[in-house]
Amino acid sequence: MADLEENPFADATPINPPYPSDDVSSDESEGILQIDEVQPSATAFDTQQREKTHFCCQIDRIFHAGDFHIAVNNAQKTSDGGGSSYITYSIKLDEYEVRRRYSEFESLRRGLSKLYPTVIIPPIPEKHSIGDLSYQVFLTQYIHTDYATLPSKAKEELIIEKRKRMLQTFLNRVATHQLLKNEHVFHKFLETGISWNEVLHAPPLSNLPKNILQISPANLPSTNPNALSSQQPISQPPLPNPSASQQLKNPDSRFIESEAFTNRFANHLSQNMEKTNRRILKRLGDLSNDYAELGATYNTFSLDESGDLAKAIEKIGQAIDSCFVATGNLITSLETDFSEPLQEYSQFAQIIKQVLKYRHMKHLQMELTTESLEKQKTALENLERSEQEAKRLEAALKNHSGTEDLNRPRRLSAGDVGQSRDSGDSENRGELEREYNGINNGGGKQLKKRRSTLFSVLSHTLHGIMDVDPEASRRSSLGKTRESIIQLEEALVTTSKDLKIISSAIQADLDRFQRQKIHDLREMLLAYARHHVKWCDTNLASWQEAKSEIEKI
Repeated sequence: MADLEENPFADATPINPPYPSDDVSSDESEGILQIDEVQPSATAFDTQQREKTHFCCQIDRIFHAGDFHIAVNNAQKTSDGGGSSYITYSIKLDEYEVRRRYSEFESLRRGLSKLYPTVIIPPIPEKHSIGDLSYQVFLTQYIHTDYATLPSKAKEELIIEKRKRMLQTFLNRVATHQLLKNEHVFHKFLETGISWNEVLHAPPLSNLPKNILQISPANLPSTNPNALSSQQPISQPPLPNPSASQQLKNPDSRFIESEAFTNRFANHLSQNMEKTNRRILKRLGDLSNDYAELGATYNTFSLDESGDLAKAIEKIGQAIDSCFVATGNLITSLETDFSEPLQEYSQFAQIIKQVLKYRHMKHLQMELTTESLEKQKTALENLERSEQEAKRLEAALKNHSGTEDLNRPRRLSAGDVGQSRDSGDSENRGELEREYNGINNGGGKQLKKRRSTLFSVLSHTLHGIMDVDPEASRRSSLGKTRESIIQLEEALVTTSKDLKIISSAIQADLDRFQRQKIHDLREMLLAYARHHVKWCDTNLASWQEAKSEIEKI
């Protein structure tokens, strides 16, 4: 299909756009922390409005010059020296020519998806094997013969030719994307003499975390062109890892509508249009083969006749042969200009689902951070109440201990009694002796009380062994909780800003995709009509000639 260097719909807003394009920077839906307006230093769709003056390489200059085309010219088998072989594809851009294998295309697209999670990265063709029956059905009668009877080499050539066309479309889509065409990793993929394995193990790809949710979009090239360029990986506080099955408590209605439209779009393509189109291609293939048999029959029949009748029968056979060829050409043209783009857009629908899922997960991440922050604040309140209660009890115990020391009766010793006797105070002697005897009689109770106190001291000591300092433990818990709250508050601000950036970037690329889709569907439908008109014109001309010959009888 036609390349998209010049998009006539670039400045047009689609009528009733399926992806709501309200200002995402306005008040977000409930659950998103209200913060100051986020103005990234280089947002994905703001930077591209300025004219680029600094280029990282010659390929970057070529892309911004605008007059270019990337071609995947040929494919050849290459041996790795270990007995196994693989197919490499020749990529040509101006004076640059490089060979890449299919797995390298896969790793390029995977890397771009991680570097630009808010961008709808164009798809590459699925990797079909020779024994893939579903793919055989898709290509049945493609070259006017039964696919099952083709030799293995011919089958492989069909798959390779299809893959070449779709890989070429992929490269040109990336090269014309206003954001992706600036990525130097992509430039290196097209550059001669560059080891792709080294690119995969060098920044920025080597600096990406395993989980893309653990990096802020502010640290990705989609919003910061210089992000991930350093040799050191970016470190940031860990964020929650939500489950894809979790539901949002406060979803954004705009993206709910986008998800619903994408699901309908995917079902229309994969469940209806693709299946029906496969059946049509198969029936056209059957019709083409029937034309071939019928044409041969008429040509043989004409040999048994003579004169004008023989010429008329022969002309009928030739018209049928022309229908056979025209139908085969129709199948070939529809496969290239309609079926393959249709398959590509079916893949696009799944890619959009993944992009929207990324936003869904980041929104969940923000909600989980909010929940964790609320739980930690509640825990801090409980710890502070416990600390105040502990201090109150400690103060009460100290006051109670001081009162007991003042009110505790003094126990008299034998020496004290002797001194009382020597004082000659005979009047109080009996009373003192009675007091002394009373104290001695109550000594068992005092001893029990002291033993109980000793046991309490031992218990406190044992408790101290298990918990060296309960007060220190409480203070440590308070400190850790306060520190956790500070980190969660920072994480909440970060995730809220991230969600605004992500929502804005995804909405912008959805709008771009909608304009691209309108352009591409227009081209597909025009091609569909054009090829059928050509098929009909060819058949009409053949049958008009046959009619003229028949009228001579």
